[in-house]
Amino acid sequence: MNPLTYPRSFLLFLGLLLVVPLRADVDPDLAFSSFADVDISTLTEGKVLQKSSGLLNFPRGISTQSLYLIDAPPQQVQATRVRWNPGTHSDLKIWLHQSIPTKATPASFSGLNSLPDNSSVGYLFSETAKLNPSNPSLQVSQSEAQAIAAVAAAGGDRKTMFANAWSPILTGRISRFLNGQAGADQYFTSSGSISTLGDIKSLLHSDPRAYGQFQRFLNQTPVKSSSSAPIKANPADVYYEVFDVQGYGALATGAIFQTTTAPTFQTLDVEFFVNSGVYTTIELDQYWPITIGGKSETLVWRGDYVSAPSVAYLHGTERLASGMVMLQDVKAVIDAFRSEFK
Repeated sequence: MNPLTYPRSFLLFLGLLLVVPLRADVDPDLAFSSFADVDISTLTEGKVLQKSSGLLNFPRGISTQSLYLIDAPPQQVQATRVRWNPGTHSDLKIWLHQSIPTKATPASFSGLNSLPDNSSVGYLFSETAKLNPSNPSLQVSQSEAQAIAAVAAAGGDRKTMFANAWSPILTGRISRFLNGQAGADQYFTSSGSISTLGDIKSLLHSDPRAYGQFQRFLNQTPVKSSSSAPIKANPADVYYEVFDVQGYGALATGAIFQTTTAPTFQTLDVEFFVNSGVYTTIELDQYWPITIGGKSETLVWRGDYVSAPSVAYLHGTERLASGMVMLQDVKAVIDAFRSEFK
Protein backbone atom coordinates (compact mmCIF):
# COMPACT_ATOMS: atom_id res chain seq x y z
CA MET A 1 0.00 0.00 0.00
CA ASN A 2 1.36 3.41 -0.94
CA PRO A 3 2.10 5.37 2.29
CA LEU A 4 0.42 8.43 0.78
CA THR A 5 -2.89 6.57 0.83
CA TYR A 6 -2.83 5.77 4.55
CA PRO A 7 -5.57 7.56 6.52
CA ARG A 8 -4.38 10.61 8.44
CA SER A 9 -5.39 9.02 11.74
CA PHE A 10 -2.94 6.17 11.07
CA LEU A 11 -0.16 8.59 10.18
CA LEU A 12 -0.86 10.46 13.41
CA PHE A 13 -0.58 7.23 15.39
CA LEU A 14 2.65 6.31 13.62
CA GLY A 15 4.01 9.78 14.21
CA LEU A 16 3.30 9.59 17.91
CA LEU A 17 5.35 6.43 18.03
CA LEU A 18 8.29 7.86 16.10
CA VAL A 19 8.28 11.58 16.79
CA VAL A 20 7.47 13.64 19.84
CA PRO A 21 5.36 16.67 18.74
CA LEU A 22 7.18 19.97 19.01
CA ARG A 23 4.25 21.33 21.02
CA ALA A 24 3.12 18.37 23.10
CA ASP A 25 1.57 20.67 25.73
CA VAL A 26 -0.01 23.77 24.24
CA ASP A 27 -1.76 25.00 27.38
CA PRO A 28 1.09 27.34 28.43
CA ASP A 29 0.99 28.93 24.97
CA LEU A 30 -2.76 29.42 25.20
CA ALA A 31 -2.82 30.88 28.70
CA PHE A 32 -3.94 34.22 27.24
CA SER A 33 -6.89 32.63 25.45
CA SER A 34 -10.27 31.15 26.40
CA PHE A 35 -9.03 27.63 25.67
CA ALA A 36 -7.70 25.29 28.36
CA ASP A 37 -6.80 21.58 28.54
CA VAL A 38 -6.58 21.40 24.76
CA ASP A 39 -6.17 17.92 23.31
CA ILE A 40 -4.34 18.39 20.00
CA SER A 41 -5.67 15.07 18.73
CA THR A 42 -9.18 16.58 18.61
CA LEU A 43 -7.93 19.07 16.00
CA THR A 44 -6.17 16.62 13.70
CA GLU A 45 -9.27 15.76 11.68
CA GLY A 46 -10.08 19.35 10.84
CA LYS A 47 -12.15 20.33 13.87
CA VAL A 48 -12.25 24.01 14.83
CA LEU A 49 -12.61 24.84 18.51
CA GLN A 50 -14.56 28.06 19.03
CA LYS A 51 -15.76 30.23 21.88
CA SER A 52 -17.69 33.45 22.07
CA SER A 53 -16.16 35.97 24.43
CA GLY A 54 -19.59 36.88 25.75
CA LEU A 55 -20.52 40.37 26.84
CA LEU A 56 -17.75 42.96 26.54
CA ASN A 57 -17.47 46.15 28.53
CA PHE A 58 -17.40 48.00 25.23
CA PRO A 59 -21.11 48.36 24.32
CA ARG A 60 -20.65 48.19 20.54
CA GLY A 61 -18.22 45.30 20.69
CA ILE A 62 -18.50 41.57 20.21
CA SER A 63 -15.70 39.02 19.87
CA THR A 64 -14.93 35.35 19.32
CA GLN A 65 -11.93 33.04 19.52
CA SER A 66 -11.04 30.04 17.36
CA LEU A 67 -8.35 27.35 17.52
CA TYR A 68 -7.44 24.99 14.67
CA LEU A 69 -4.68 23.29 12.71
CA ILE A 70 -3.43 23.98 9.19
CA ASP A 71 -1.58 21.33 7.21
CA ALA A 72 1.45 23.53 6.44
CA PRO A 73 4.34 25.16 8.36
CA PRO A 74 3.83 28.64 9.91
CA GLN A 75 5.94 30.48 7.31
CA GLN A 76 3.74 29.14 4.52
CA VAL A 77 0.56 29.95 6.43
CA GLN A 78 1.72 33.50 7.03
CA ALA A 79 2.66 34.04 3.38
CA THR A 80 -0.65 32.60 2.17
CA ARG A 81 -2.60 34.77 4.58
CA VAL A 82 -1.23 37.91 2.93
CA ARG A 83 -1.92 36.95 -0.66
CA TRP A 84 -5.23 35.15 -0.02
CA ASN A 85 -8.26 36.52 -1.83
CA PRO A 86 -11.44 35.58 0.09
CA GLY A 87 -13.47 36.93 -2.82
CA THR A 88 -12.80 33.67 -4.71
CA HIS A 89 -15.16 31.87 -2.30
CA SER A 90 -18.69 32.80 -3.33
CA ASP A 91 -20.27 31.55 -0.09
CA LEU A 92 -18.48 34.30 1.85
CA LYS A 93 -20.34 36.98 -0.16
CA ILE A 94 -17.27 39.14 -0.66
CA TRP A 95 -17.98 40.78 -3.98
CA LEU A 96 -14.55 42.37 -4.42
CA HIS A 97 -11.20 42.08 -2.65
CA GLN A 98 -8.12 43.75 -4.11
CA SER A 99 -4.68 44.59 -2.79
CA ILE A 100 -3.41 48.10 -3.47
CA PRO A 101 -0.16 50.06 -2.97
CA THR A 102 0.50 51.63 0.41
CA LYS A 103 0.68 54.99 -1.35
CA ALA A 104 -2.73 54.59 -2.95
CA THR A 105 -4.28 57.08 -5.36
CA PRO A 106 -7.89 57.26 -6.58
CA ALA A 107 -6.77 55.26 -9.63
CA SER A 108 -5.89 52.36 -7.30
CA PHE A 109 -9.59 51.60 -6.85
CA SER A 110 -10.45 50.76 -10.44
CA GLY A 111 -12.25 47.63 -9.27
CA LEU A 112 -15.13 49.80 -8.07
CA ASN A 113 -16.10 50.23 -11.72
CA SER A 114 -16.74 46.52 -12.20
CA LEU A 115 -18.77 45.37 -9.19
CA PRO A 116 -21.37 42.64 -9.77
CA ASP A 117 -25.02 43.51 -10.29
CA ASN A 118 -26.87 42.26 -7.21
CA SER A 119 -29.14 43.74 -4.56
CA SER A 120 -26.33 44.00 -2.00
CA VAL A 121 -24.15 46.13 -4.28
CA GLY A 122 -27.24 47.92 -5.56
CA TYR A 123 -27.88 49.14 -2.02
CA LEU A 124 -24.49 50.85 -1.98
CA PHE A 125 -25.08 52.47 -5.36
CA SER A 126 -28.51 53.74 -4.32
CA GLU A 127 -27.45 55.09 -0.93
CA THR A 128 -24.44 56.81 -2.46
CA ALA A 129 -26.54 58.48 -5.16
CA LYS A 130 -29.09 59.87 -2.69
CA LEU A 131 -26.79 60.51 0.28
CA ASN A 132 -27.90 63.48 2.38
CA PRO A 133 -24.83 65.34 3.67
CA SER A 134 -26.82 66.61 6.66
CA ASN A 135 -27.93 63.12 7.69
CA PRO A 136 -25.88 60.52 5.79
CA SER A 137 -27.21 56.97 5.65
CA LEU A 138 -23.68 55.64 5.09
CA GLN A 139 -20.80 55.90 7.55
CA VAL A 140 -18.66 58.88 6.61
CA SER A 141 -17.42 62.14 8.09
CA GLN A 142 -19.26 65.38 7.41
CA SER A 143 -16.71 66.54 4.84
CA GLU A 144 -16.79 63.13 3.11
CA ALA A 145 -20.61 63.27 2.97
CA GLN A 146 -20.47 66.67 1.28
CA ALA A 147 -17.92 65.41 -1.25
CA ILE A 148 -20.08 62.39 -2.10
CA ALA A 149 -23.18 64.56 -2.54
CA ALA A 150 -21.27 66.82 -4.93
CA VAL A 151 -20.16 63.89 -7.09
CA ALA A 152 -23.66 62.38 -7.08
CA ALA A 153 -25.18 65.72 -8.11
CA ALA A 154 -23.07 65.67 -11.29
CA GLY A 155 -25.01 62.58 -12.44
CA GLY A 156 -23.75 60.10 -15.00
CA ASP A 157 -23.40 56.33 -15.06
CA ARG A 158 -24.00 54.95 -11.56
CA LYS A 159 -20.91 52.73 -11.51
CA THR A 160 -18.69 55.61 -12.57
CA MET A 161 -20.38 57.90 -10.05
CA PHE A 162 -19.84 55.33 -7.29
CA ALA A 163 -16.14 54.93 -8.09
CA ASN A 164 -15.60 58.68 -8.38
CA ALA A 165 -17.33 59.29 -5.06
CA TRP A 166 -15.54 56.68 -2.98
CA SER A 167 -12.01 56.35 -4.42
CA PRO A 168 -10.75 59.69 -3.02
CA ILE A 169 -12.32 58.91 0.36
CA LEU A 170 -10.60 55.53 0.56
CA THR A 171 -7.34 57.15 -0.56
CA GLY A 172 -7.51 59.67 2.26
CA ARG A 173 -8.49 57.13 4.91
CA ILE A 174 -5.61 54.84 3.98
CA SER A 175 -3.05 57.64 3.92
CA ARG A 176 -4.08 58.98 7.32
CA PHE A 177 -4.20 55.55 8.94
CA LEU A 178 -0.79 54.43 7.70
CA ASN A 179 0.78 57.74 8.71
CA GLY A 180 -0.60 57.67 12.26
CA GLN A 181 -3.12 60.44 11.57
CA ALA A 182 -6.37 58.47 11.84
CA GLY A 183 -7.19 59.81 15.28
CA ALA A 184 -9.35 62.53 13.77
CA ASP A 185 -11.23 60.22 11.36
CA GLN A 186 -14.84 59.82 12.38
CA TYR A 187 -18.25 58.60 11.33
CA PHE A 188 -20.91 61.30 11.45
CA THR A 189 -24.08 59.65 12.83
CA SER A 190 -27.44 60.88 14.12
CA SER A 191 -26.36 60.00 17.66
CA GLY A 192 -23.01 61.80 17.41
CA SER A 193 -19.56 61.27 15.97
CA ILE A 194 -17.75 57.95 16.35
CA SER A 195 -13.96 57.71 16.23
CA THR A 196 -12.91 54.73 14.15
CA LEU A 197 -9.49 54.53 15.81
CA GLY A 198 -11.20 54.91 19.18
CA ASP A 199 -13.37 51.88 18.47
CA ILE A 200 -10.33 49.87 17.39
CA LYS A 201 -8.55 50.63 20.65
CA SER A 202 -11.67 49.92 22.71
CA LEU A 203 -12.07 46.52 21.07
CA LEU A 204 -8.44 45.59 21.73
CA HIS A 205 -8.61 46.67 25.37
CA SER A 206 -11.88 44.78 25.89
CA ASP A 207 -9.85 41.53 25.94
CA PRO A 208 -6.95 42.29 28.34
CA ARG A 209 -5.27 38.90 28.14
CA ALA A 210 -5.20 38.77 24.34
CA TYR A 211 -4.15 42.41 24.23
CA GLY A 212 -1.24 41.61 26.55
CA GLN A 213 -0.19 38.76 24.25
CA PHE A 214 -0.08 41.06 21.21
CA GLN A 215 0.75 44.39 22.83
CA ARG A 216 4.40 44.64 21.81
CA PHE A 217 3.47 43.89 18.20
CA LEU A 218 0.42 46.19 18.21
CA ASN A 219 2.49 49.07 19.55
CA GLN A 220 4.44 49.08 16.28
CA THR A 221 1.32 49.41 14.11
CA PRO A 222 -1.05 52.33 13.43
CA VAL A 223 -3.67 50.97 15.83
CA LYS A 224 -1.49 52.19 18.71
CA SER A 225 0.89 54.64 17.08
CA SER A 226 0.25 58.31 16.39
CA SER A 227 1.86 61.12 14.43
CA SER A 228 4.04 61.78 17.48
CA ALA A 229 5.06 58.10 17.77
CA PRO A 230 6.34 56.88 14.39
CA ILE A 231 5.00 53.58 13.06
CA LYS A 232 7.66 50.88 13.01
CA ALA A 233 5.80 48.07 11.24
CA ASN A 234 5.14 48.30 7.53
CA PRO A 235 1.92 46.66 6.30
CA ALA A 236 2.32 43.31 4.60
CA ASP A 237 -0.80 44.14 2.60
CA VAL A 238 -3.26 47.00 2.10
CA TYR A 239 -6.60 46.21 0.51
CA TYR A 240 -10.15 47.30 -0.10
CA GLU A 241 -13.22 45.14 -0.45
CA VAL A 242 -16.97 45.15 -0.95
CA PHE A 243 -18.94 42.55 0.97
CA ASP A 244 -22.40 41.72 2.28
CA VAL A 245 -23.69 42.49 5.77
CA GLN A 246 -27.09 40.87 6.30
CA GLY A 247 -28.23 41.60 2.76
CA TYR A 248 -26.73 45.08 2.49
CA GLY A 249 -23.47 45.98 0.81
CA ALA A 250 -20.48 47.48 2.63
CA LEU A 251 -17.29 49.06 1.32
CA ALA A 252 -14.19 48.78 3.47
CA THR A 253 -10.47 49.25 3.46
CA GLY A 254 -7.96 47.51 5.68
CA ALA A 255 -4.36 46.51 6.27
CA ILE A 256 -2.48 43.40 7.35
CA PHE A 257 0.59 43.53 9.60
CA GLN A 258 2.79 40.57 10.54
CA THR A 259 5.71 39.72 12.77
CA THR A 260 8.60 37.98 11.04
CA THR A 261 10.52 36.31 13.88
CA ALA A 262 10.37 32.52 14.06
CA PRO A 263 9.27 30.17 15.47
CA THR A 264 5.92 31.81 16.30
CA PHE A 265 4.28 34.51 14.22
CA GLN A 266 1.53 37.05 14.83
CA THR A 267 -0.83 38.76 12.38
CA LEU A 268 -3.12 41.76 12.64
CA ASP A 269 -5.80 42.33 10.00
CA VAL A 270 -7.75 45.52 10.70
CA GLU A 271 -10.49 47.12 8.63
CA PHE A 272 -10.21 50.71 9.77
CA PHE A 273 -12.95 52.09 7.53
CA VAL A 274 -16.30 50.45 6.72
CA ASN A 275 -19.11 52.52 5.26
CA SER A 276 -22.08 50.36 6.30
CA GLY A 277 -23.18 47.68 8.76
CA VAL A 278 -20.13 47.61 11.04
CA TYR A 279 -17.73 50.29 12.25
CA THR A 280 -14.53 48.25 12.31
CA THR A 281 -13.28 44.66 12.35
CA ILE A 282 -10.08 43.23 13.81
CA GLU A 283 -8.55 39.80 13.33
CA LEU A 284 -5.60 38.71 15.48
CA ASP A 285 -3.77 35.46 14.68
CA GLN A 286 -0.91 33.61 16.34
CA TYR A 287 0.82 30.67 14.65
CA TRP A 288 2.83 27.96 16.42
CA PRO A 289 4.81 25.15 14.74
CA ILE A 290 3.67 21.67 15.65
CA THR A 291 4.85 18.29 14.37
CA ILE A 292 2.24 15.60 13.72
CA GLY A 293 3.23 12.30 12.15
CA GLY A 294 6.64 13.71 11.34
CA LYS A 295 5.09 16.57 9.35
CA SER A 296 5.33 20.26 10.16
CA GLU A 297 1.92 21.85 10.71
CA THR A 298 0.60 25.05 12.28
CA LEU A 299 -1.54 25.56 15.34
CA VAL A 300 -3.57 28.74 14.87
CA TRP A 301 -5.28 30.85 17.50
CA ARG A 302 -7.58 33.44 15.98
CA GLY A 303 -9.39 36.28 17.74
CA ASP A 304 -12.09 38.28 15.94
CA TYR A 305 -13.39 41.62 17.21
CA VAL A 306 -16.22 43.66 15.69
CA SER A 307 -17.71 47.02 16.53
CA ALA A 308 -21.20 47.43 15.06
CA PRO A 309 -24.03 49.92 15.59
CA SER A 310 -26.61 47.16 16.12
CA VAL A 311 -24.65 45.44 18.91
CA ALA A 312 -25.04 48.43 21.21
CA TYR A 313 -28.80 47.81 21.31
CA LEU A 314 -28.55 44.10 22.15
CA HIS A 315 -28.62 42.82 25.71
CA GLY A 316 -28.28 39.49 27.47
CA THR A 317 -29.31 36.49 25.38
CA GLU A 318 -29.75 38.60 22.22
CA ARG A 319 -26.14 39.68 22.34
CA LEU A 320 -24.99 36.15 23.08
CA ALA A 321 -27.03 34.89 20.12
CA SER A 322 -25.29 37.48 17.94
CA GLY A 323 -22.01 35.98 19.10
CA MET A 324 -23.14 32.53 17.93
CA VAL A 325 -23.89 33.92 14.46
CA MET A 326 -20.45 35.51 14.40
CA LEU A 327 -18.89 32.14 15.29
CA GLN A 328 -20.59 30.56 12.27
CA ASP A 329 -19.35 33.35 9.98
CA VAL A 330 -15.78 33.02 11.27
CA LYS A 331 -15.91 29.23 10.85
CA ALA A 332 -16.91 29.70 7.19
CA VAL A 333 -13.90 31.98 6.63
CA ILE A 334 -11.54 29.54 8.38
CA ASP A 335 -12.80 26.64 6.25
CA ALA A 336 -12.33 28.70 3.09
CA PHE A 337 -8.79 29.68 4.09
CA ARG A 338 -7.79 26.13 4.98
CA SER A 339 -8.95 24.94 1.58
CA GLU A 340 -5.95 26.84 0.14
CA PHE A 341 -3.67 24.16 1.61
CA LYS A 342 -5.38 21.09 0.13
